[in-house]
Amino acid sequence: MNVTYNYSYDDDYPYFYDNYTCDIGLSKELKGSIAIVALVFYCLTCLLGVPGNALVVWIAGVKMKKTINTIWFLNLAIADLLCCLSIPFIVAEILLEHHWPYGDTMCKILPTVIVVNMFASIFTLNFISLDRFIQVVKPVWSQNNRKLGLAWLCCAMAWALAIILSLPTMILRETFSFDNMTICTFRHTNFTGEECSSDKGGSYTALTMTRFVVGFLIPLLCIVFCYTAIARKVMSSHFRAGRAFRIMLAVVVAFFLSWLPYHLVGLVHIYGGNQDAMLARDIDPLAISFAYVNSCMNPILYVFMGQDFKEKIKLSLRRVFEKAFSEDATHLSLSSKGQQTRCTNSSDIQL
Repeated sequence: MNVTYNYSYDDDYPYFYDNYTCDIGLSKELKGSIAIVALVFYCLTCLLGVPGNALVVWIAGVKMKKTINTIWFLNLAIADLLCCLSIPFIVAEILLEHHWPYGDTMCKILPTVIVVNMFASIFTLNFISLDRFIQVVKPVWSQNNRKLGLAWLCCAMAWALAIILSLPTMILRETFSFDNMTICTFRHTNFTGEECSSDKGGSYTALTMTRFVVGFLIPLLCIVFCYTAIARKVMSSHFRAGRAFRIMLAVVVAFFLSWLPYHLVGLVHIYGGNQDAMLARDIDPLAISFAYVNSCMNPILYVFMGQDFKEKIKLSLRRVFEKAFSEDATHLSLSSKGQQTRCTNSSDIQL
Protein backbone atom coordinates (compact mmCIF):
# COMPACT_ATOMS: atom_id res chain seq x y z
CA MET A 1 0.00 0.00 0.00
CA ASN A 2 1.69 3.23 -1.18
CA VAL A 3 0.97 6.44 0.68
CA THR A 4 2.36 9.91 1.12
CA TYR A 5 3.60 10.10 4.68
CA ASN A 6 3.05 13.29 6.64
CA TYR A 7 2.12 12.29 10.18
CA SER A 8 2.80 9.45 12.54
CA TYR A 9 1.38 8.18 15.76
CA ASP A 10 2.31 4.99 17.51
CA ASP A 11 -0.02 2.48 19.06
CA ASP A 12 1.86 -0.44 20.64
CA TYR A 13 5.08 0.08 18.67
CA PRO A 14 7.38 3.12 18.69
CA TYR A 15 8.09 5.02 15.50
CA PHE A 16 10.21 8.14 15.16
CA TYR A 17 10.33 10.19 11.97
CA ASP A 18 11.61 13.65 11.23
CA ASN A 19 9.53 14.68 8.22
CA TYR A 20 6.33 15.82 9.91
CA THR A 21 4.48 18.54 8.04
CA CYS A 22 3.17 19.77 11.38
CA ASP A 23 5.43 18.93 14.31
CA ILE A 24 4.44 20.63 17.54
CA GLY A 25 5.64 17.78 19.74
CA LEU A 26 8.99 17.21 21.41
CA SER A 27 12.30 18.14 19.85
CA LYS A 28 14.25 15.66 17.74
CA GLU A 29 16.92 15.35 20.45
CA LEU A 30 14.40 14.64 23.19
CA LYS A 31 12.60 12.06 21.05
CA GLY A 32 15.95 10.41 20.45
CA SER A 33 16.58 10.26 24.19
CA ILE A 34 13.15 8.72 24.72
CA ALA A 35 13.97 6.10 22.10
CA ILE A 36 17.18 5.19 23.91
CA VAL A 37 15.42 4.87 27.28
CA ALA A 38 12.71 2.76 25.66
CA LEU A 39 15.37 0.48 24.16
CA VAL A 40 16.98 0.08 27.59
CA PHE A 41 13.61 -0.89 29.08
CA TYR A 42 13.01 -3.41 26.29
CA CYS A 43 16.44 -5.00 26.62
CA LEU A 44 16.30 -5.26 30.41
CA THR A 45 12.79 -6.68 30.25
CA CYS A 46 13.85 -9.33 27.75
CA LEU A 47 17.08 -10.26 29.56
CA LEU A 48 15.32 -10.61 32.92
CA GLY A 49 11.87 -11.68 31.79
CA VAL A 50 12.65 -14.57 29.46
CA PRO A 51 14.77 -16.66 31.88
CA GLY A 52 12.76 -15.53 34.92
CA ASN A 53 9.36 -16.41 33.53
CA ALA A 54 10.67 -19.57 31.85
CA LEU A 55 11.95 -20.70 35.25
CA VAL A 56 8.57 -19.96 36.84
CA VAL A 57 6.79 -21.91 34.09
CA TRP A 58 9.15 -24.86 34.56
CA ILE A 59 8.90 -24.91 38.35
CA ALA A 60 5.18 -24.15 38.70
CA GLY A 61 4.18 -26.21 35.68
CA VAL A 62 6.49 -29.23 35.95
CA LYS A 63 8.31 -29.54 39.26
CA MET A 64 5.73 -28.45 41.83
CA LYS A 65 2.56 -30.14 42.93
CA LYS A 66 -0.45 -28.42 41.38
CA THR A 67 -2.28 -26.10 43.77
CA ILE A 68 -4.57 -23.13 43.21
CA ASN A 69 -1.68 -20.73 43.73
CA THR A 70 0.68 -22.50 41.32
CA ILE A 71 -2.02 -22.37 38.64
CA TRP A 72 -2.44 -18.62 39.11
CA PHE A 73 1.31 -17.97 39.02
CA LEU A 74 1.78 -20.32 36.06
CA ASN A 75 -0.87 -18.48 34.05
CA LEU A 76 0.72 -15.09 34.73
CA ALA A 77 4.18 -16.42 33.84
CA ILE A 78 3.00 -17.84 30.49
CA ALA A 79 1.45 -14.50 29.52
CA ASP A 80 4.59 -12.61 30.54
CA LEU A 81 6.92 -15.08 28.80
CA LEU A 82 5.07 -14.72 25.48
CA CYS A 83 5.29 -10.96 25.82
CA CYS A 84 9.03 -11.05 26.55
CA LEU A 85 9.70 -13.34 23.59
CA SER A 86 8.24 -10.71 21.25
CA ILE A 87 10.68 -8.03 22.41
CA PRO A 88 13.64 -8.97 20.13
CA PHE A 89 11.41 -8.25 17.12
CA ILE A 90 10.62 -4.80 18.51
CA VAL A 91 14.27 -4.02 19.24
CA ALA A 92 15.32 -5.14 15.75
CA GLU A 93 12.63 -2.93 14.18
CA ILE A 94 13.85 0.08 16.15
CA LEU A 95 17.47 -0.56 15.18
CA LEU A 96 16.36 -0.74 11.54
CA GLU A 97 15.17 2.85 11.97
CA HIS A 98 11.58 1.63 12.23
CA HIS A 99 11.50 -0.17 8.93
CA TRP A 100 9.16 -3.16 9.28
CA PRO A 101 10.82 -6.23 7.74
CA TYR A 102 8.44 -8.93 8.96
CA GLY A 103 5.51 -8.59 6.57
CA ASP A 104 1.81 -7.91 7.00
CA THR A 105 1.00 -11.08 8.98
CA MET A 106 3.58 -10.40 11.67
CA CYS A 107 2.41 -6.76 11.70
CA LYS A 108 -0.93 -8.05 12.92
CA ILE A 109 0.42 -10.66 15.32
CA LEU A 110 3.30 -8.97 17.17
CA PRO A 111 1.47 -5.78 18.28
CA THR A 112 -1.40 -8.01 19.45
CA VAL A 113 0.85 -9.98 21.82
CA ILE A 114 1.21 -7.14 24.33
CA VAL A 115 -2.55 -6.49 24.27
CA VAL A 116 -3.30 -10.19 24.87
CA ASN A 117 -0.77 -10.12 27.71
CA MET A 118 -2.49 -7.09 29.24
CA PHE A 119 -5.98 -8.60 29.14
CA ALA A 120 -4.90 -12.13 30.16
CA SER A 121 -2.89 -10.80 33.10
CA ILE A 122 -5.53 -8.41 34.39
CA PHE A 123 -8.32 -10.98 34.10
CA THR A 124 -6.16 -13.52 35.93
CA LEU A 125 -5.45 -10.96 38.65
CA ASN A 126 -9.18 -10.33 38.91
CA PHE A 127 -9.87 -14.03 39.40
CA ILE A 128 -7.11 -14.17 42.01
CA SER A 129 -8.58 -11.21 43.89
CA LEU A 130 -12.02 -12.81 43.77
CA ASP A 131 -10.50 -16.05 45.05
CA ARG A 132 -8.95 -14.23 48.03
CA PHE A 133 -12.17 -12.30 48.63
CA ILE A 134 -14.27 -15.48 48.75
CA GLN A 135 -11.78 -17.05 51.15
CA VAL A 136 -12.58 -14.21 53.54
CA VAL A 137 -16.32 -13.76 52.96
CA LYS A 138 -17.24 -17.43 52.46
CA PRO A 139 -14.40 -19.40 54.05
CA VAL A 140 -16.37 -22.62 54.52
CA TRP A 141 -17.71 -22.55 50.96
CA SER A 142 -14.21 -21.74 49.71
CA GLN A 143 -12.69 -24.66 51.56
CA ASN A 144 -15.26 -27.05 50.13
CA ASN A 145 -15.39 -25.73 46.55
CA ARG A 146 -11.95 -24.22 45.87
CA LYS A 147 -10.89 -26.85 43.34
CA LEU A 148 -8.10 -27.08 40.78
CA GLY A 149 -10.57 -27.60 37.96
CA LEU A 150 -12.30 -24.31 38.74
CA ALA A 151 -8.95 -22.47 38.70
CA TRP A 152 -8.06 -23.99 35.31
CA LEU A 153 -11.50 -22.95 34.00
CA CYS A 154 -10.95 -19.37 35.19
CA CYS A 155 -7.57 -19.26 33.45
CA ALA A 156 -9.13 -20.57 30.22
CA MET A 157 -11.82 -17.88 30.46
CA ALA A 158 -9.16 -15.21 30.99
CA TRP A 159 -7.30 -16.27 27.84
CA ALA A 160 -10.47 -16.58 25.77
CA LEU A 161 -11.63 -13.09 26.75
CA ALA A 162 -8.14 -11.69 26.18
CA ILE A 163 -7.95 -13.10 22.65
CA ILE A 164 -11.46 -11.90 21.76
CA LEU A 165 -10.80 -8.37 23.04
CA SER A 166 -7.45 -8.28 21.20
CA LEU A 167 -8.88 -9.19 17.80
CA PRO A 168 -9.62 -5.55 16.83
CA THR A 169 -5.93 -4.73 17.29
CA MET A 170 -5.03 -7.53 14.91
CA ILE A 171 -7.68 -6.54 12.37
CA LEU A 172 -6.87 -2.81 12.34
CA ARG A 173 -3.09 -3.24 12.01
CA GLU A 174 -1.45 -3.22 8.59
CA THR A 175 1.73 -2.22 6.81
CA PHE A 176 2.25 1.00 4.83
CA SER A 177 5.05 1.56 2.32
CA PHE A 178 6.57 4.85 1.24
CA ASP A 179 10.02 6.07 0.16
CA ASN A 180 11.43 2.51 0.08
CA MET A 181 10.33 2.03 3.69
CA THR A 182 7.61 -0.10 5.27
CA ILE A 183 6.03 0.59 8.64
CA CYS A 184 3.45 -1.29 10.71
CA THR A 185 0.81 0.92 12.27
CA PHE A 186 -2.86 1.49 12.92
CA ARG A 187 -5.01 1.45 9.79
CA HIS A 188 -6.60 4.86 10.30
CA THR A 189 -3.41 6.79 10.93
CA ASN A 190 -3.51 10.07 9.02
CA PHE A 191 -0.71 9.94 6.45
CA THR A 192 -2.00 12.47 3.97
CA GLY A 193 -3.51 15.31 6.00
CA GLU A 194 -2.23 18.74 5.12
CA GLU A 195 -2.73 20.17 8.57
CA CYS A 196 -1.96 18.97 12.07
CA SER A 197 -4.68 16.64 13.32
CA SER A 198 -4.97 14.07 16.08
CA ASP A 199 -8.16 12.45 14.78
CA LYS A 200 -7.87 8.72 14.15
CA GLY A 201 -11.54 7.96 13.71
CA GLY A 202 -14.22 6.31 15.80
CA SER A 203 -12.74 2.81 15.55
CA TYR A 204 -9.47 3.87 17.17
CA THR A 205 -11.29 5.79 19.90
CA ALA A 206 -13.50 2.77 20.62
CA LEU A 207 -10.45 0.51 20.69
CA THR A 208 -8.54 2.72 23.11
CA MET A 209 -11.53 3.22 25.41
CA THR A 210 -12.23 -0.52 25.45
CA ARG A 211 -8.68 -1.19 26.55
CA PHE A 212 -8.90 1.44 29.26
CA VAL A 213 -12.36 0.57 30.60
CA VAL A 214 -12.28 -3.23 30.26
CA GLY A 215 -8.55 -3.74 30.64
CA PHE A 216 -7.84 -1.25 33.41
CA LEU A 217 -10.65 0.76 35.04
CA ILE A 218 -13.24 -1.96 35.75
CA PRO A 219 -10.61 -4.52 36.88
CA LEU A 220 -9.03 -1.85 39.09
CA LEU A 221 -12.36 -1.08 40.77
CA CYS A 222 -13.09 -4.78 41.30
CA ILE A 223 -9.65 -5.48 42.72
CA VAL A 224 -9.76 -2.42 44.99
CA PHE A 225 -13.15 -3.56 46.29
CA CYS A 226 -11.88 -7.09 46.99
CA TYR A 227 -8.68 -6.04 48.73
CA THR A 228 -10.43 -3.28 50.71
CA ALA A 229 -12.86 -5.87 52.05
CA ILE A 230 -9.95 -8.18 52.85
CA ALA A 231 -8.04 -5.38 54.60
CA ARG A 232 -11.05 -4.55 56.75
CA LYS A 233 -11.40 -8.18 57.72
CA VAL A 234 -7.71 -8.42 58.57
CA MET A 235 -7.93 -5.34 60.82
CA SER A 236 -11.18 -6.31 62.54
CA SER A 237 -10.64 -10.01 63.24
CA HIS A 238 -8.09 -12.77 63.67
CA PHE A 239 -7.24 -12.88 60.00
CA ARG A 240 -3.60 -12.54 59.08
CA ALA A 241 -2.06 -12.04 55.68
CA GLY A 242 0.05 -14.95 54.49
CA ARG A 243 3.06 -14.92 52.19
CA ALA A 244 1.16 -15.74 48.99
CA PHE A 245 -1.37 -13.00 49.73
CA ARG A 246 1.34 -10.37 50.18
CA ILE A 247 3.13 -11.44 47.01
CA MET A 248 -0.06 -11.35 44.98
CA LEU A 249 -0.93 -7.90 46.31
CA ALA A 250 2.51 -6.69 45.21
CA VAL A 251 1.94 -8.23 41.75
CA VAL A 252 -1.37 -6.39 41.44
CA VAL A 253 0.14 -3.04 42.45
CA ALA A 254 3.07 -3.51 40.05
CA PHE A 255 0.70 -4.29 37.18
CA PHE A 256 -1.41 -1.16 37.59
CA LEU A 257 1.59 1.12 38.09
CA SER A 258 3.24 -0.26 34.96
CA TRP A 259 0.18 0.08 32.76
CA LEU A 260 -1.13 3.44 34.05
CA PRO A 261 1.11 5.62 31.80
CA TYR A 262 0.10 3.60 28.73
CA HIS A 263 -3.60 4.24 29.29
CA LEU A 264 -3.12 7.88 30.26
CA VAL A 265 -1.19 8.55 27.04
CA GLY A 266 -3.94 6.89 25.02
CA LEU A 267 -6.63 9.03 26.66
CA VAL A 268 -4.65 12.23 26.11
CA HIS A 269 -4.19 11.36 22.46
CA ILE A 270 -7.94 10.94 22.02
CA TYR A 271 -9.33 13.75 24.14
CA GLY A 272 -6.48 16.26 24.31
CA GLY A 273 -5.97 19.12 21.91
CA ASN A 274 -3.64 18.85 18.96
CA GLN A 275 -0.57 19.93 20.91
CA ASP A 276 -1.32 17.53 23.77
CA ALA A 277 -1.96 14.76 21.26
CA MET A 278 1.40 15.39 19.61
CA LEU A 279 3.16 15.26 22.96
CA ALA A 280 1.32 12.05 23.80
CA ARG A 281 2.46 10.60 20.48
CA ASP A 282 6.07 11.41 21.27
CA ILE A 283 6.12 9.91 24.77
CA ASP A 284 3.99 6.92 23.79
CA PRO A 285 7.04 4.71 23.06
CA LEU A 286 8.29 5.28 26.60
CA ALA A 287 4.87 4.44 28.09
CA ILE A 288 4.70 1.24 26.02
CA SER A 289 8.19 0.11 26.97
CA PHE A 290 7.38 0.79 30.64
CA ALA A 291 4.28 -1.40 30.32
CA TYR A 292 6.51 -4.18 28.96
CA VAL A 293 8.66 -3.93 32.11
CA ASN A 294 5.79 -5.47 34.05
CA SER A 295 6.45 -8.74 32.20
CA CYS A 296 9.77 -9.23 34.00
CA MET A 297 8.77 -7.98 37.46
CA ASN A 298 6.78 -10.92 38.81
CA PRO A 299 9.66 -13.44 39.12
CA ILE A 300 11.69 -10.74 40.89
CA LEU A 301 8.84 -10.13 43.33
CA TYR A 302 8.51 -13.88 43.95
CA VAL A 303 12.18 -14.09 44.93
CA PHE A 304 12.44 -11.00 47.11
CA MET A 305 9.09 -11.40 48.85
CA GLY A 306 8.96 -15.17 49.07
CA GLN A 307 10.88 -15.39 52.33
CA ASP A 308 13.67 -13.77 54.32
CA PHE A 309 16.47 -12.61 52.01
CA LYS A 310 19.21 -14.35 54.02
CA GLU A 311 17.39 -17.63 53.64
CA LYS A 312 17.09 -17.09 49.89
CA ILE A 313 20.85 -17.00 49.55
CA LYS A 314 21.06 -20.46 51.06
CA LEU A 315 18.34 -22.00 48.93
CA SER A 316 18.09 -22.95 45.29
CA LEU A 317 15.85 -20.88 43.03
CA ARG A 318 13.47 -23.79 42.80
CA ARG A 319 13.04 -23.81 46.56
CA VAL A 320 12.57 -20.02 46.59
CA PHE A 321 9.72 -20.23 44.07
CA GLU A 322 8.18 -23.17 45.91
CA LYS A 323 8.10 -21.05 49.05
CA ALA A 324 6.55 -18.14 47.16
CA PHE A 325 3.84 -20.28 45.52
CA SER A 326 3.00 -22.36 48.59
CA GLU A 327 -0.65 -22.55 49.58
CA ASP A 328 -1.26 -20.59 52.77
CA ALA A 329 -3.64 -22.42 55.01
CA THR A 330 -7.05 -20.84 55.50
CA HIS A 331 -8.34 -21.20 59.04
CA LEU A 332 -11.72 -20.26 60.50
CA SER A 333 -13.56 -20.51 63.77
CA LEU A 334 -17.36 -20.28 63.51
CA SER A 335 -20.16 -20.30 66.07
CA SER A 336 -23.60 -21.47 65.05
CA LYS A 337 -26.57 -22.11 67.35
CA GLY A 338 -24.32 -22.31 70.37
CA GLN A 339 -22.07 -24.88 68.76
CA GLN A 340 -18.62 -24.00 67.49
CA THR A 341 -17.63 -25.39 64.12
CA ARG A 342 -13.91 -25.50 63.51
CA CYS A 343 -12.54 -25.73 60.00
CA THR A 344 -9.03 -26.26 61.32
CA ASN A 345 -7.23 -26.47 64.63
CA SER A 346 -6.63 -22.74 64.73
CA SER A 347 -8.92 -19.79 65.45
CA ASP A 348 -6.91 -17.62 63.09
CA ILE A 349 -7.66 -17.11 59.45
CA GLN A 350 -4.60 -16.90 57.25
CA LEU A 351 -4.83 -15.71 53.68
